Amino acid sequence: MKLTALVRSILFWFVFAVSILIAGFVLLTASLFSSNKEKCYDIVRGWCKWIIQAMGNICNVKFNFENMDSIKNMGPVVLLSKHQSGWETLALFGFVPRRVSFVYKRELHKLPVFGWGLASLGMLSIDRSHGKAAFEHIKEEAPKYFEKGWAIVLFPEGTRTKPGQTVKYKSGGARIAIDTGTPVVPIALNSGRCWPKGSFIIYPGHIQVIFGPEIRPEGKTVAQLNDEVQNWIETQMKVIDKP
Repeated sequence: MKLTALVRSILFWFVFAVSILIAGFVLLTASLFSSNKEKCYDIVRGWCKWIIQAMGNICNVKFNFENMDSIKNMGPVVLLSKHQSGWETLALFGFVPRRVSFVYKRELHKLPVFGWGLASLGMLSIDRSHGKAAFEHIKEEAPKYFEKGWAIVLFPEGTRTKPGQTVKYKSGGARIAIDTGTPVVPIALNSGRCWPKGSFIIYPGHIQVIFGPEIRPEGKTVAQLNDEVQNWIETQMKVIDKP
């Protein structure tokens, strides 16, 4: 079983490396000859969707989204997602039925190919060395993304967690929601069962992604909203994240 998964993973990572070089070249060409960031976004989104499907075909990783269409015409929304692997970063970007902006550290722009592509998308990046000023930047910029119809995505755990692991959620997403009067949709998923944190091997299995109900921020403190998000996600995890 593990040997088969290893062989399939080697093949997948080869395909990944080749495809990201091709996509990077296409993206670089598009960014040089066009100032339209929507074209760059569509190129990256298409690649993300394709590579998730390739992982499914090569490594036998099946997946399904539940209640995702509910956010399609919702208006401004902050998506707060469980974070167990790199899978959800690719999948949410590729499959969510509206434009999304991850909030991420600006240092990633320095990475060859990947970072250059990331910088071309016009998403919301921050310099974490600026401390509190970094959050003020998010608070100022977030409404501009909402006005354009984008959803903002954060991983409130702050880093990838192992299956079965629970950590205290960071409050940045809840603070954005309260400061801008924007509803939150929590997302539970069990991607770590197929692609564990730090693992080269991708194991066969079924990834479930569940989009929760809209949670309004009105009348709540940051702590109350954050706890409500964490309680909903972790309750779902007890159902879908079993060994």
